Amino acid sequence: MRRRTRLLATGAALLLVGGVALAWATWRQLMPLPAQLTPVSGGAAQQVLARDGTPLNMSFGQRLNRTQTLALWQVPPLLREAFVASEDKRFWQHDGVDWRARFTALAQNLRAGHVVRGASTIGEQVARILKPRPRTYWSHWMAGFDAGRLLHRFGHARVLAFYLNQVPYGAQRRGVMAAAQYYFARAPDALDPAEQLALAVLVRSPRRYDPRWHPQALRAAVQQLAARMQAQGRIDAAHVAAIAKAPITPASQPQLAVNAGPFVVYARQQAARSGMQGAVLKTTLDAGLQRYVQQALRQRLRALSERGARNAAALVVDNASGAVLAWAVAPAGGAYDIDPVLAPRQPGSTLKPFVYGLAMQQLGWQPDHVIDDAPLAEKVKQGVHAYRNYSGRYYGPVSLRYALANSLNIPAVKTAQTVGVGHIVDALHQLGFDSLKQGTDDYGPAIVLGDGAVPLFDLVQGYASLARHGRFLPLHVLADSTQPPAVAVLRPDVTSVLSSILSDPDARAAEFGADSVLDLPYRTAVKTGTSSDYRDAWTVGFDNRYTVGVWVGRLRGGVTHQLTGSSGPAPVLRQIFAHLRQNAPYAGLWQSPTLKRAKVCEWIGPPPCVQRREWLLPAQQQAATTAMPIRIARPLPGETLALDPRQPPAWQRLPLSLDTHGAHPQRVQWRVDGKALSKGAASWTLQAGRHRVSARVWLRGQAKPQTLPGVTIHVLGGAAPSSH
Repeated sequence: MRRRTRLLATGAALLLVGGVALAWATWRQLMPLPAQLTPVSGGAAQQVLARDGTPLNMSFGQRLNRTQTLALWQVPPLLREAFVASEDKRFWQHDGVDWRARFTALAQNLRAGHVVRGASTIGEQVARILKPRPRTYWSHWMAGFDAGRLLHRFGHARVLAFYLNQVPYGAQRRGVMAAAQYYFARAPDALDPAEQLALAVLVRSPRRYDPRWHPQALRAAVQQLAARMQAQGRIDAAHVAAIAKAPITPASQPQLAVNAGPFVVYARQQAARSGMQGAVLKTTLDAGLQRYVQQALRQRLRALSERGARNAAALVVDNASGAVLAWAVAPAGGAYDIDPVLAPRQPGSTLKPFVYGLAMQQLGWQPDHVIDDAPLAEKVKQGVHAYRNYSGRYYGPVSLRYALANSLNIPAVKTAQTVGVGHIVDALHQLGFDSLKQGTDDYGPAIVLGDGAVPLFDLVQGYASLARHGRFLPLHVLADSTQPPAVAVLRPDVTSVLSSILSDPDARAAEFGADSVLDLPYRTAVKTGTSSDYRDAWTVGFDNRYTVGVWVGRLRGGVTHQLTGSSGPAPVLRQIFAHLRQNAPYAGLWQSPTLKRAKVCEWIGPPPCVQRREWLLPAQQQAATTAMPIRIARPLPGETLALDPRQPPAWQRLPLSLDTHGAHPQRVQWRVDGKALSKGAASWTLQAGRHRVSARVWLRGQAKPQTLPGVTIHVLGGAAPSSH
């Protein structure tokens, strides 16, 4: 007897300790109750819209639905009754846990040997939505207590409203409003009775009852739910019959009206950086223009596939505001791990206008300033890099207008050398080329030919500054963002001259032909660029209203089959401008009122020059230009050469050349180590050792020659080839 008493006492003590431990563990893991059951807008924007309200994304990845919500009174009564009947028929009577349903489910699960029924109430489901837990018996236990606390604080009506707005469906949709739009393309109050019951059925298994793929299974489940609702007294037999006859008509799989995935990613990043919060993010994108540009880009890329082009991008901006109107990428699919609008690429010749603009602004050059287009080489470490034009032709004396319009490389490099790389990089930074992150000393004069990667975004931003009379304004994509004031970088009259040159079809005819694809029906400033080995092809253009940039290439490496700016992206740019001018009048190209017309002599090749009337900058209206000094072009200072032991010494000669900057020497006398070469000699037989090369030049009208500064070179002796 005593032993039995002790056992009972011990058991009671253990039960008490266990009960206390259970109560303590339960109390410790109760979820904190929210201040309210209405989700507060915040975090990453859920819905991104074009400027006319067109949705640009279908991102439903947030844990709570913050946008597509309804008040309880806005939910159709039949839909409310269907959910209560299907999920928690005694919802309005219990305090969070339906113990009768729970014990019934436990018995069924024990008989089956596995879980066949959960018996979770609506309150418990809300608790799991607010605090997700692993699906265990302990989690089920905790959900019951959390459900009771939620109902006690907020009441049954608010808990039901929250549930109807947050219940999960397929495709990451949450809530009956999002589900009605996804499955039936209508609002809940526009659904037929059977479709309203379908929303209640679909939450059980969105995949098994999907109306697009399993209409018969869904119809059977809807009829079963209707019968249950009749048995519960929620609807009568007439309603059941009407539901049996009512259609369940699924909508086609929803597709975005506008494809702008990379733009959406960038817009959301910008919103996060600027601290913009809200469920809806309105952008500057023009939905109609985006569709057109996307289609034009896709068609062009398809046409260029045989030439190795794999990717393309286009950007259209409004010059006055800096707003991005179109941001198109082709192909449009994928995870957008690399956005070609933002990916730095070699820009080819597209930076030349900025360098010539600096020469006019800082050095006083005019459009008729003459630059000598002659062979040019530059020392690179221990070797030599020889520059050449795209056509391989040298024109001799060339005016600035023709050098830029024809995109000649050697005059551009000489201009960059004269302006100074430091000044060029500083100006490009002021114009928004943030991708040029290396120090000034890391770039050489070849920066004017693309020796420094930039993205399409920065390039269009820079050209929009030219269209904006030299004033920089950062591009933006958020409709409600505050824009800083524009900052002057280049003089308005200088940019006016640049636009005149870039829109002059006659000036570009030497390299691009008399009927170029760049000659748009309305005067438009256009510049192309092609990177080395044909990896990237660019075309950028602007008028007073719009700036458009197009890139074609290969993001994942490899080269195209000699695809250039004019043969690749230029036709797309023409299409885009034609479309823009269908919807808005041609805005023209602004011309500075300070420019003056004067008769000048412009050069493109040997004499005679071209007599024409040119627009000149106000500082020097008489076409007076700054004379550039003649210098030794080859050999280069410090150049290192080597004798080839396999070749006879007499065959190994070093060509000697001058950079005359458009002057025409009558006579040149070359000297090596102070010894004059034979009259008319323009090469020297290599000899091992250190040598000093100099020259004396006689110009027309000058009795005395100019002695040019000499250069020092090193010639390495070649060893005799080994025999085998």
